[in-house]
Amino acid sequence: MSARTPAWHAVPDAVGVAGQWRPADLRGLPATLRYGATLSGVALAAARGRPRKVLLVDGTGPVRGAELEAAADVAARGLARAMREARDLGRREVGVCAGNHRGLLAGLTAAGALGLDAVLVPPSAGRELLTAAFADLDVVLTDTVTEELVASTAPHARRVDTRARPDGLGGSLRSVPRPRRAGRLRLLTSGTTGTPKTVERGGAAIGQLATVLSLMRALELRRDEPVVLAPSVAHGHGLSVLTAALVVGAPVVMAHGADGAELVELVHAHDAGVLAVVPAQLADVLHALEDEVAAGAPLPELPALRRVVTGSAPLTAGLVERARALLGDIVVDFYGSSEAGTATIARPDDLRTAPGTVGRPAAGVRVEIVDDGGAPVPVGVVGQVRISSPWRAAEQDAALQVGDLGHLDEQGRLFLDGRADDLVDVGGHLVSTSRVRDWFAQQPGVRDAVVHVLDHSELGHELLVEVTGSADVTELRERALAELGPASAPRLVERDPR
Repeated sequence: MSARTPAWHAVPDAVGVAGQWRPADLRGLPATLRYGATLSGVALAAARGRPRKVLLVDGTGPVRGAELEAAADVAARGLARAMREARDLGRREVGVCAGNHRGLLAGLTAAGALGLDAVLVPPSAGRELLTAAFADLDVVLTDTVTEELVASTAPHARRVDTRARPDGLGGSLRSVPRPRRAGRLRLLTSGTTGTPKTVERGGAAIGQLATVLSLMRALELRRDEPVVLAPSVAHGHGLSVLTAALVVGAPVVMAHGADGAELVELVHAHDAGVLAVVPAQLADVLHALEDEVAAGAPLPELPALRRVVTGSAPLTAGLVERARALLGDIVVDFYGSSEAGTATIARPDDLRTAPGTVGRPAAGVRVEIVDDGGAPVPVGVVGQVRISSPWRAAEQDAALQVGDLGHLDEQGRLFLDGRADDLVDVGGHLVSTSRVRDWFAQQPGVRDAVVHVLDHSELGHELLVEVTGSADVTELRERALAELGPASAPRLVERDPR
């Protein structure tokens, strides 16, 4: 059984997106022609087309287009200087480990405009992954929070501060010769094998346009209407929303790390029309609203909020019901993988009439359910999910089995039925249970380790590790948090009672 949405279905989406552009946006067209539909091209086109408009809001305030371009110029000068001093002058790749703020976007924009590929690793990845990702890189973009972390995991690398203030000195990216190609962005992922690696995110080609347009249309972003972005930009979900908002002209309120009550306040304060979250963050928002109601407050009103966009982790039918009761029928869910890109979209009517679905294929995408031999299975039968999409990692084949089990209904809606390997979803992060087990087994004082996967109402799953030996379980948990990162580190570490 397979389901496919033809590319021509994106025609109305193209009309809707194009209708938001204004003649002034043509000032940014040269940047798009120069760097293509990459993050650098999109960000510089937005900055130059809307120099006085707010493009971004972070912890230090609003960022207008001219300010973003100035910050990118500063980052470019720092990168160019560091690359000249690097031991391998022929390498065209840098690392990036920074928080979600203007400096991160400026640094990524500068790297791409200089023709440098950027390996983007979130600070929460843990020391083990950071050490592996940056082992061969001579330059890493950091900020005041991550500088010490990068110094300890990649002591050989030169560090460039993404939060350096514009100084008005030196040249700008406008005067830099056009690179042979714009730099590509690489995101860290567990992949379908559980082995941490990076997958490439280049610009959108013509063949990918229909898929991109259908995703942008489902977001329902509007020009000059803020979107609160809670997921990390270092993951595909957050990066996609940020890029789409820059294209449309919707100011992005960076909110990674905010709790549920803080997200509600940000939506209120900015009259945000769209809230982008992972399901665990949506649960936090609903908890905050439910606490207000329990305390005697009237049913909360967020009059400007038109769309709640989720992705990166399973969205339960119960969570959708709670959101519908408090916020209305406004939730949209995206499903895909880092390797294959976004594959399906579950709109409000899908989530209402088919609870538990992750939706129908995006325009230009085919979703198939196959058996272990690769042959299609009938409607309703559980099998391997195989995705054919033009919006996939560059090194992947046309059709990719993403490691999920699922089935399709008669209307071509996809439902997920677990994982086919040892990966488990913890709050939107794919965690390899074998990697966690191996890490614990190698620790001093541990004779053996067993990993248990427990259901969790908000995170989807959580890990419990039982160890035998003399190691202190509290110290093990603390080391795991530092080395493996908060996603992979088990929430519970106990001594095996046997």
